[in-house]
Amino acid sequence: APRGPGAGLRHQRAGRAAHRALPAVVAGLRGAQGGGVVPPLPQLLRPPGPRQRAVLRGADELRVRPRRRRLLQRRRSGDARPLLRLHPSLPLSRSRSQVSSNRLLLNKIRPKFLNFPHELVISNQKMLRNFSYMSTFVERLEKMGYRDGETMFGAPYDFRYAVAPVGRPSSIGDAFFRALKGLVERASGLNGGRPVVIATHSFGGQLAHQFLVRQTRAWRQQFVRRFVPIAASWGGVVLGMLTLVSGNNMGLPFVEPRALLRQGRSLQTSLWILPSPAAFGTATPLATTKSRNYSAGDVADYLVAIGFGEAVGPYESRVLPLFGGELPHPGVPVTSVIGVGVGTPERIDYPRDDFDATPSVVAGDGDGVVNLASLVAVQTPWSRHGGDFTLVKVSNMSHNDLLVDDRAL
Repeated sequence: APRGPGAGLRHQRAGRAAHRALPAVVAGLRGAQGGGVVPPLPQLLRPPGPRQRAVLRGADELRVRPRRRRLLQRRRSGDARPLLRLHPSLPLSRSRSQVSSNRLLLNKIRPKFLNFPHELVISNQKMLRNFSYMSTFVERLEKMGYRDGETMFGAPYDFRYAVAPVGRPSSIGDAFFRALKGLVERASGLNGGRPVVIATHSFGGQLAHQFLVRQTRAWRQQFVRRFVPIAASWGGVVLGMLTLVSGNNMGLPFVEPRALLRQGRSLQTSLWILPSPAAFGTATPLATTKSRNYSAGDVADYLVAIGFGEAVGPYESRVLPLFGGELPHPGVPVTSVIGVGVGTPERIDYPRDDFDATPSVVAGDGDGVVNLASLVAVQTPWSRHGGDFTLVKVSNMSHNDLLVDDRAL
């Protein structure tokens, strides 16, 4: 499956991997607990081929060659660019070095996000079956008669990046949307002109929604039969406020979440998943300190309070315009599948006015990651739209279990 256009190295064999389109497009993206299209880091690192080229250019371009010593090391000459040792099974004890390669930098002069200089992530190009959290879902589709490369296709995306409002720099997201549009059109053409079904999980729902609303009505009617978002966080998650303070180990064993705080804050998606006023309102406190309550309407103040004030600009210019109000109907029939009945962080209480102490977390309803208020945020407006909207609730079902549990499948 073609990977998302999210940096890293282009494998030498990429040009030979001819990918046929199909009428079921499965968008695999990062889940809030780290499951998603990007596999564990040891699977991402591969010995480089002799003619690989780095996406980064100029002073930020990596000189890549096999090494037998440390993960990152400087050249002995005056060239400041590091050499990166690639190996298929790096030990988890080097988790700090591994995960730092996921970081992004915000160009403040021209507001766009770039790969962290001298660091690298390599994208895996294989089908979603290789990513354990989606393999059961893909296998079930195959049992229904879908065929990989003929009637079923994966659309992975670099979860570090998020698209921006129309008119703002978003090169990675825009390129992905162009590729996804071409994939959908080819899928339809190779299957007698039939429209496709787009199925997504978690953050993939928000991304696919933005893709659909940016297409013309005529295009959507011709090429998309139905949109099936699974566990989509339409209005963000309260957990997103916590991870910006405490970090998120993204499912990596033996890794302290706090060790990944800088990496997590650098991701564009860390701002996308913050609670939106449209879903949570502006009166309900979601995070509290000894002297202040923060609602979804106070996210900018919260970012300043936790020492992440540089994120206020991107949040107000790139996130609020997309999610601050009622989400527009995607213009195609929708079947939204959600899990409910699982304890989900609903309020974060810090005992002091600083954020260094361990908070107490009040749980509410949801799927363990996404709050119920966010899961159902589109139910009323999209049903009122007059289009075909169906909400499927699966009781006592967690965020990732929606893709593996027999009841959900």
